[in-house]
Amino acid sequence: MENKSPYDGPWVDFKRLRLFVMYPLLTAVGLWLCYVWLVPAFSGFTLDRSGDPGTASLVRQAKDVGLTYEKVLADPAAAEGKFVVWCLQNRGETAVTVDGDEKKRLAVSNYFNMPLVSGSKHQSCEPMLLMVEKKAAGRPLAVFFKEAL
Repeated sequence: MENKSPYDGPWVDFKRLRLFVMYPLLTAVGLWLCYVWLVPAFSGFTLDRSGDPGTASLVRQAKDVGLTYEKVLADPAAAEGKFVVWCLQNRGETAVTVDGDEKKRLAVSNYFNMPLVSGSKHQSCEPMLLMVEKKAAGRPLAVFFKEAL
């Protein structure tokens, strides 16, 4: 009987290659994918949501003026440049409505800064600070999004 040396086999043992190379590589890729997905998912918990210090005075000013959608629509020139706090539902660029009412549409000039608030038609809306802009004929009421409250 002949003694066999452990070095008598092929130079690469493919069973061990899987154990020492492929599994750590797959684990690293999996951890990287978890990192790419989880960090944005939980970053909202660490955001500073106190907002701009000047926003509180604008909110107070908007509530003191007390402009409603109907008042602004009745006299858009008088409301131009004033701040309002309305409960908005944002389901798309052409589907921004006040209180979820389809007849109260808004045209938001800086739409891509707004948070998406979808929900069902009349159940969810989010209060937002807006500035009324000049109304163009044949278009919905124009506003500038300032901040979600």
